[in-house]
Amino acid sequence: MSGYKFAALVLGAIMVITSTSGFAASRTETIATAAQSFLDSLDEAQLATVTMPMDTNERAKWTNLPNIMVQPAGLLIKDMTNKTRRAMHALMRATMSSQGYAKFTGIMLLDDLLHQIEAEALRSNKERRDFVRFFSDPMARAFIASRDYENYTVAIFGNPSDTSWGWRITGHHAAMNFTISDGRIGFTPTFLGSNPMEVQSGRYAGLMALAHEGERGIEFMKSLDDDQRKKAMIADQAAANLFEGLGRRHSLDNYEGLLVSNLTKEQMHLLQRLITEFTHNADHEAASAQLDAISEAGWDKLWFSWRGPVDASGEFYYRVHGPRILIEYNRQDANHDHMIVRDPSNDYGEDWLGRHYEEHHPNMKDVIENTRRRAASLSANERE
Repeated sequence: MSGYKFAALVLGAIMVITSTSGFAASRTETIATAAQSFLDSLDEAQLATVTMPMDTNERAKWTNLPNIMVQPAGLLIKDMTNKTRRAMHALMRATMSSQGYAKFTGIMLLDDLLHQIEAEALRSNKERRDFVRFFSDPMARAFIASRDYENYTVAIFGNPSDTSWGWRITGHHAAMNFTISDGRIGFTPTFLGSNPMEVQSGRYAGLMALAHEGERGIEFMKSLDDDQRKKAMIADQAAANLFEGLGRRHSLDNYEGLLVSNLTKEQMHLLQRLITEFTHNADHEAASAQLDAISEAGWDKLWFSWRGPVDASGEFYYRVHGPRILIEYNRQDANHDHMIVRDPSNDYGEDWLGRHYEEHHPNMKDVIENTRRRAASLSANERE
C-alpha cells in the first residue's frame, strides 16, 4: 500500500480534525494564560527559581532519577502553596490531553505508593532488584524518602507572552517537555514510567497508570505473519532500557526490524492505535500536528522492531522509528515499565527555534557519590 493511502487510512481512522490557524492560536493562548497564572502565584524568590531563558541548555537537562540523586532546575511541588499547586495542575491540563494528564498524575501518585512498598521491603529485608538494596541503611532510607509526589519540579523557559517559550515538569518516572512557537505546540521528549506497573495488593490492587502501552505492542506483534515477525524480532532478550532515553538522543543511527509499508488493513489499524496511544498524551492539537508531520515524512517509512518474548507478562522491548517519530517501550521487569516519545527532527522544538540543545546525561559514578553525600546530610539533620 502506498504511503499516501496509508496516511489517509490512519488519519481517517482516528478522525483527526484539521484545525484552522485561529484555533491553533486559541490553544496556545490558553496554555500561555495558564502559565502566566502559575507565575503570578509565585513570590519573587520562587520566580527566580522557576524561570530561565529560552536558550538555556537547562531545557535539555531533565531527568527521571529521584531528586536525591539528581535534582533538575525548577521549583519543587513541596515548595509550592496550594494556590500554586492548583495553577500547576491547570497548566498541565491546558497542555496535556485528558489521557496524558491522567497518566502523568497517576505516575506522580504512584511515587507515594512506591514509598510505602519500598519502606516495607526495607523493614522486612525483602530482596529488591534495583539499586536501593545496595545502599547502606541510612542511604536507603533517604533514597526511599525521595519517592514522593512532591519531588517533581516545574520550570518555565522564556516568557509565556513571547512568540516562543516552553515549560517542563519532571520527576521520578515522568518528564514532559513542551515548546510553544508561532502557534505550534511541541511535546517531545516525553518520558513516562510506572513502578509498580500494576499494583499487586492492598486497597489499590489492579491499578495501572500506563494501562495500554505494553498491550498495544503485544497486539501489533501478534498480528504479524511469520515472515513479518521474523523481520521485526531483533533479539530473544529484552533491552536493558530505552536506547534513546535521557541523555542518549541520536544514539540510533539506523532503522531496524520490519519496514511497515506492506501491512494489512487490520495491521495498519493496530499500528495506528499504538502510535496514537503515545502521541495523544499531549493536547490533541499538538498530537494531530505530530501525526501530520509523520504523514508528510511518509507513513510507509516507519520501522517496527521487537526484543524479548511476545508475552504480556514477560519482559520485552519494542520500537516504532521513522523520520518524525521515535517511540520506545521497555518492560524493565515483570512489573516496571518505561516509555519515551521523541521527534528525531524536532525535539525541544529545535527545528522551529533554529537552535540545538545539548542533552545532558548524568555520570552515574558522580550521581551515586552525590547521593551518598545528600543522604549523610539528611541523616545528620534528623539526628539534630
